Amino acid sequence: MSPNQPDVALRGFLEAAGRSLAEAQGTLAGDVLVQRPALAIADAELDVKAALSAGADGQLALRPLSAADVVKGGIDPALLSSVRIRYVAVGGETAGGAPTRRSDEVVGEVGKRPDLVRLREIVGEIRLEAAFVPDKRRWLVTARDPAGRVVRELVVPDEEGGRR
Repeated sequence: MSPNQPDVALRGFLEAAGRSLAEAQGTLAGDVLVQRPALAIADAELDVKAALSAGADGQLALRPLSAADVVKGGIDPALLSSVRIRYVAVGGETAGGAPTRRSDEVVGEVGKRPDLVRLREIVGEIRLEAAFVPDKRRWLVTARDPAGRVVRELVVPDEEGGRR
Protein backbone atom coordinates (compact mmCIF):
# COMPACT_ATOMS: atom_id res chain seq x y z
CA MET A 1 0.00 0.00 0.00
CA SER A 2 1.08 3.53 -0.59
CA PRO A 3 2.97 4.80 2.47
CA ASN A 4 2.14 8.37 1.42
CA GLN A 5 -1.57 7.83 2.00
CA PRO A 6 -2.53 7.69 5.68
CA ASP A 7 -5.54 5.76 6.91
CA VAL A 8 -8.65 7.91 7.13
CA ALA A 9 -11.42 7.45 9.70
CA LEU A 10 -14.42 6.04 7.84
CA ARG A 11 -16.84 8.44 9.54
CA GLY A 12 -14.67 11.45 8.59
CA PHE A 13 -14.40 10.18 5.01
CA LEU A 14 -18.19 9.83 4.72
CA GLU A 15 -18.75 13.29 6.23
CA ALA A 16 -16.24 14.87 3.84
CA ALA A 17 -17.83 13.12 0.85
CA GLY A 18 -21.27 14.36 1.97
CA ARG A 19 -20.02 17.93 2.37
CA SER A 20 -18.45 17.75 -1.09
CA LEU A 21 -21.75 16.60 -2.61
CA ALA A 22 -23.65 19.37 -0.78
CA GLU A 23 -21.17 21.96 -2.06
CA ALA A 24 -21.56 20.64 -5.60
CA GLN A 25 -25.33 20.83 -5.25
CA GLY A 26 -25.04 24.41 -3.98
CA THR A 27 -22.86 25.33 -6.95
CA LEU A 28 -25.46 23.91 -9.34
CA ALA A 29 -28.34 25.72 -7.61
CA GLY A 30 -26.46 28.99 -7.19
CA ASP A 31 -27.09 31.59 -4.53
CA VAL A 32 -30.64 32.39 -5.63
CA LEU A 33 -33.10 30.00 -4.03
CA VAL A 34 -36.25 31.67 -5.38
CA GLN A 35 -36.24 29.63 -8.59
CA ARG A 36 -35.79 25.90 -8.93
CA PRO A 37 -32.35 25.00 -10.26
CA ALA A 38 -32.09 23.89 -13.88
CA LEU A 39 -30.04 20.91 -12.75
CA ALA A 40 -30.03 19.16 -9.38
CA ILE A 41 -28.31 16.13 -7.94
CA ALA A 42 -31.05 13.72 -6.86
CA ASP A 43 -28.97 10.56 -6.66
CA ALA A 44 -25.21 10.08 -6.52
CA GLU A 45 -23.00 7.08 -5.93
CA LEU A 46 -19.34 6.93 -4.94
CA ASP A 47 -17.46 3.64 -5.23
CA VAL A 48 -14.06 3.44 -3.53
CA LYS A 49 -11.59 0.54 -3.49
CA ALA A 50 -9.80 0.58 -0.18
CA ALA A 51 -8.04 -1.36 2.51
CA LEU A 52 -10.11 -1.37 5.72
CA SER A 53 -8.73 -1.64 9.20
CA ALA A 54 -9.86 -1.09 12.77
CA GLY A 55 -7.96 1.41 14.88
CA ALA A 56 -7.04 0.96 18.52
CA ASP A 57 -10.22 2.84 19.41
CA GLY A 58 -12.32 0.31 17.45
CA GLN A 59 -13.29 2.80 14.76
CA LEU A 60 -13.13 1.68 11.14
CA ALA A 61 -10.47 3.33 9.01
CA LEU A 62 -9.86 3.10 5.31
CA ARG A 63 -7.01 3.72 2.93
CA PRO A 64 -8.29 4.52 -0.56
CA LEU A 65 -6.16 2.82 -3.22
CA SER A 66 -5.79 3.71 -6.86
CA ALA A 67 -5.21 1.19 -9.64
CA ALA A 68 -1.58 2.36 -9.69
CA ASP A 69 -1.24 1.58 -5.95
CA VAL A 70 -2.55 -1.94 -6.57
CA VAL A 71 -0.14 -2.57 -9.45
CA LYS A 72 2.92 -1.02 -7.76
CA GLY A 73 2.22 -2.67 -4.42
CA GLY A 74 1.49 -6.10 -5.88
CA ILE A 75 -1.86 -6.15 -4.09
CA ASP A 76 -4.41 -8.79 -5.12
CA PRO A 77 -7.51 -6.74 -6.10
CA ALA A 78 -9.74 -9.49 -4.71
CA LEU A 79 -8.46 -8.64 -1.21
CA LEU A 80 -9.59 -5.01 -1.40
CA SER A 81 -12.84 -3.79 0.10
CA SER A 82 -15.32 -1.93 -2.02
CA VAL A 83 -16.95 0.95 -0.15
CA ARG A 84 -20.05 2.10 -1.98
CA ILE A 85 -21.71 5.27 -0.76
CA ARG A 86 -25.09 6.22 -2.17
CA TYR A 87 -26.64 9.62 -1.56
CA VAL A 88 -30.32 10.16 -2.30
CA ALA A 89 -31.94 13.58 -2.07
CA VAL A 90 -34.97 13.57 0.21
CA GLY A 91 -35.99 17.25 0.03
CA GLY A 92 -38.29 18.86 -2.45
CA GLU A 93 -41.95 19.01 -3.25
CA THR A 94 -44.32 17.45 -0.78
CA ALA A 95 -46.14 14.35 -1.92
CA GLY A 96 -47.39 13.98 1.66
CA GLY A 97 -49.60 11.36 3.15
CA ALA A 98 -49.23 8.41 5.42
CA PRO A 99 -47.19 5.35 4.44
CA THR A 100 -48.98 2.41 2.88
CA ARG A 101 -46.91 -0.06 4.92
CA ARG A 102 -45.90 -0.34 8.55
CA SER A 103 -42.26 0.05 9.57
CA ASP A 104 -42.07 -3.56 10.82
CA GLU A 105 -43.24 -4.81 7.38
CA VAL A 106 -40.48 -2.82 5.66
CA VAL A 107 -37.87 -4.07 8.15
CA GLY A 108 -39.03 -7.68 7.64
CA GLU A 109 -38.83 -7.38 3.86
CA VAL A 110 -35.43 -5.68 3.84
CA GLY A 111 -34.03 -8.13 6.39
CA LYS A 112 -34.53 -11.01 3.92
CA ARG A 113 -32.42 -9.39 1.18
CA PRO A 114 -29.37 -11.51 0.24
CA ASP A 115 -26.96 -8.62 0.85
CA LEU A 116 -28.22 -8.18 4.42
CA VAL A 117 -28.20 -11.92 5.08
CA ARG A 118 -24.52 -11.91 4.02
CA LEU A 119 -23.84 -8.81 6.14
CA ARG A 120 -25.18 -10.70 9.19
CA GLU A 121 -22.71 -13.50 8.45
CA ILE A 122 -19.86 -10.97 8.45
CA VAL A 123 -20.66 -8.62 11.36
CA GLY A 124 -23.06 -10.69 13.44
CA GLU A 125 -26.59 -9.70 14.32
CA ILE A 126 -27.72 -6.37 12.88
CA ARG A 127 -30.54 -4.10 14.02
CA LEU A 128 -32.73 -2.61 11.27
CA GLU A 129 -34.59 0.68 11.74
CA ALA A 130 -37.03 2.11 9.19
CA ALA A 131 -38.03 5.79 8.95
CA PHE A 132 -40.66 7.01 6.51
CA VAL A 133 -39.82 10.06 4.36
CA PRO A 134 -43.26 11.39 3.42
CA ASP A 135 -42.06 13.95 0.84
CA LYS A 136 -40.58 11.15 -1.29
CA ARG A 137 -42.90 8.32 -0.23
CA ARG A 138 -39.86 6.21 0.62
CA TRP A 139 -38.45 4.44 3.64
CA LEU A 140 -34.89 5.00 4.85
CA VAL A 141 -33.73 1.71 6.40
CA THR A 142 -30.63 1.82 8.59
CA ALA A 143 -28.70 -1.32 9.58
CA ARG A 144 -26.59 -1.14 12.76
CA ASP A 145 -24.05 -3.65 14.03
CA PRO A 146 -24.05 -4.91 17.65
CA ALA A 147 -21.95 -1.86 18.69
CA GLY A 148 -24.60 0.49 17.23
CA ARG A 149 -22.50 1.60 14.24
CA VAL A 150 -24.26 2.19 10.91
CA VAL A 151 -23.15 -0.56 8.51
CA ARG A 152 -25.69 -0.01 5.72
CA GLU A 153 -28.46 2.37 4.69
CA LEU A 154 -31.09 1.62 2.06
CA VAL A 155 -33.85 3.63 0.44
CA VAL A 156 -36.99 1.57 -0.23
CA PRO A 157 -40.15 2.73 -2.06
CA ASP A 158 -43.36 2.71 -0.02
CA GLU A 159 -44.94 -0.12 -1.98
CA GLU A 160 -45.24 -3.85 -1.43
CA GLY A 161 -42.10 -5.64 -2.58
CA GLY A 162 -40.14 -2.37 -2.76
CA ARG A 163 -41.15 -1.79 -6.40
CA ARG A 164 -42.88 1.14 -8.06
